[in-house]
Amino acid sequence: MSEKQEWFRLDNSGKVYPEVYSERESHTYRVQVELIEEIDPIILQEATNQILKRFPMFKVKLKHGFFLTYLDYNPKDLIVKEITHKLCSTIDFHANRGYLFKVLYRHNIIALEMFHSLADGAGVMAFLVAMVFQYLKLKGYPVKPENMVLTVDQKPRDEEFEDANQIYYDKTNHKQTKQTKAYRLTGTMLQENDTGLITGIMSTTKVLEYCRSIGLTITEFLTSLFIYSIYQAQIQNRENVSREYPIKIAVPVNLRRFFPTHTLRNFSNVMTTQIEIQRDDLSLEEITSIIKKQLLEETKREVLLRKLSVFVKYGNFPLFRFLPYFIKKFMLKFGYKILAGKVTSASVTNIGIIRFPESVKPYIKGVTAILGAGKNSKKNCSIITYEDKLKISFARSIIETDTERFFFRYLTDIGIEIELVSNYAECYPILVRNKRNKNQDFTTKTSK
Repeated sequence: MSEKQEWFRLDNSGKVYPEVYSERESHTYRVQVELIEEIDPIILQEATNQILKRFPMFKVKLKHGFFLTYLDYNPKDLIVKEITHKLCSTIDFHANRGYLFKVLYRHNIIALEMFHSLADGAGVMAFLVAMVFQYLKLKGYPVKPENMVLTVDQKPRDEEFEDANQIYYDKTNHKQTKQTKAYRLTGTMLQENDTGLITGIMSTTKVLEYCRSIGLTITEFLTSLFIYSIYQAQIQNRENVSREYPIKIAVPVNLRRFFPTHTLRNFSNVMTTQIEIQRDDLSLEEITSIIKKQLLEETKREVLLRKLSVFVKYGNFPLFRFLPYFIKKFMLKFGYKILAGKVTSASVTNIGIIRFPESVKPYIKGVTAILGAGKNSKKNCSIITYEDKLKISFARSIIETDTERFFFRYLTDIGIEIELVSNYAECYPILVRNKRNKNQDFTTKTSK
């Protein structure tokens, strides 16, 4: 495959997002790396220009044909911009020169904000690691790829472009299961489509030791604790608790762990966990027992393959494929309006362990992942690990932080020390409109 590919189809996972994104539902997420020194925006711009030649599947713009939406080669340069108080906001593709992602910087942070149609967390982290590596190289530091980085002197491989969903599609295993309604979080919406953020930073070793002591993985424990926190903060003290819909948490899973591929495009699926609310004395132990069994079941290869094949089946349906684009758009919008936010309460995404070459590590302070929130999914949790730093980030579209407070208080009660960082989004209308504070940095307030 040539460095410049004229166009390619959206993968099955990414087809719906261009038709349903809005100011309140951006379908955007952020990954960022914190360096030990201030970012030089001129060098970052050059690193971005160079690394996009290595990742041509990201050097694209969204186009609409008569039958389909597709990704077309973008000849323009992407312009890096300074981080503002807006977090995981809707990307204005026209203002962004057609690109489906942003490269941002502030102080010592390099960030990528990505529209979900383009790639999942695994693909974006490969891109971010490569960008940081190229930036440090242009700065003159003695960094080496050590077979861990996709570098600009490598030719893109064909398999990096592939739609792995189509490759592993199983025509004999695509039975769809019925989706039931989920409990919906409540709260006061933040103004101007702002996103609140609270991040807890703690020792990976301490958390892992505790999880092993109770026979759980980090994902199993933190997903269970999130559910328990929602239950404690919003449900337990209500009248008629048993009438509430179940708390259902979506847990994305990287399918590359189960189906071999080198694709840098979307190749993930969603595991569904749920807890029925039948009484007001549910314990965390009961919840962890149920969630552990559900996640074990959901990660069976045949279950993952069935879910993958369901999406591909509908995308490949002949009648749908040859419908005009405007009819497809109407159908997708209508289907999303009926289902969105009704079948899940929130999401927990664990990006996993991020690794840099040994020669790069001296320049890295930390890594953060943030899954944006919106009208339907009002709180989302993202987990990422780098060295002995485990970061848990809660993004929210509402003012209330009672769920997060219970979550982190529980962790401190079991002996895990936490540093908390908040952007205090509920203060934005005051700070942004106050000219005296227009240069104030209110994205890094910290407490122990």
